[in-house]
Amino acid sequence: MENSMQGEKLVASAVALEIVSSVVKLPPLPAAGMRLLAMARQPVAQIDLSAFAGLVETDPGLLSRVLQLANSPYYSSVHKIVGLRKAIIRIGLDEAINSVCLYFFQKMLPKIPPVEGFSVKDCWAHSWACAVAARRLGHPNLKMDVLPGELYIAGLLHGIGKLILAIHDPRDFSHCVRKARDHKRLLHEVEMDVFGTTDGLVASIIMENWGLPDSICTPVGFYTNPPAAPKAFQEMAGLIQLAWCISGLSGIGASGDGCLMEIHDPWILNQDGCSLNDAKTRQEVIQEIVLTLEKKSESVTGVAPKAESFPGVISSPACKQSSAGAGLSPGKRKGLLGKIAGLFRK
Repeated sequence: MENSMQGEKLVASAVALEIVSSVVKLPPLPAAGMRLLAMARQPVAQIDLSAFAGLVETDPGLLSRVLQLANSPYYSSVHKIVGLRKAIIRIGLDEAINSVCLYFFQKMLPKIPPVEGFSVKDCWAHSWACAVAARRLGHPNLKMDVLPGELYIAGLLHGIGKLILAIHDPRDFSHCVRKARDHKRLLHEVEMDVFGTTDGLVASIIMENWGLPDSICTPVGFYTNPPAAPKAFQEMAGLIQLAWCISGLSGIGASGDGCLMEIHDPWILNQDGCSLNDAKTRQEVIQEIVLTLEKKSESVTGVAPKAESFPGVISSPACKQSSAGAGLSPGKRKGLLGKIAGLFRK
């Protein structure tokens, strides 16, 4: 097991080195990105609103993103917001930072060539869903020894390796996506067949080169196999794996996987002492996460839930958000909650 993982890491290092030195250059992480990530990792009570506003104001794209979100169907009211500080107050500082992080990384990567069966927009929407789920799993009431902000960033970046592989080797990555779809397999399993490593491990090495901390890079590298992570990062990798599973069940975006991980299978749910081992707690938390994602997805990512893509999981069109951002009716919401509850009775 250990030798196999060492081999995967060596291959990932070789692939990452080839990517870094290739004709299509990945940009370095800008200084503004490092400052943004430093803020996002902190508890929201410790973040200086003025410093964040100052950072956003230096980039017209970031400023436009915050204003757009504040005036989106989910957050908007009668009055249109035109000032940054009022926009931040309306949507909340943590939500503003999370949204800016999503926009920042979306715009940072070079143009991604078309890959049949794979949507960049859907990949980012799925990564956002994973990030939101991960942050909730790190809430203090679940007694996890992690920072929710770090979980959010790791969840957001867990899929960036797919985009990097699509940029670097669109032919082989397209083959992986097609094979995962046709054979109903998880994408990282097919990547092992084709590349000899996974997109998560490649991403973790690229992110190390960007100067991101181990507490984010390592969980991204091992989210598909948490027990193989160094012990200090197993819990966080396990939480990202669970968040990835939940984001798949939510039907928001798509990760390139040809199937979904069963809700009972994430490694962390089988660890002694984990608060999520309690079925009632787990069910309530996942219900809360999925409904939050359903309400916010279209306003934040431009992608509405499409859970009918996975029949038998959460397959009803009822979980789609209306174009007006009204969310589910009470009856449809009850139906969705019942579907999630049913997953825990299987």
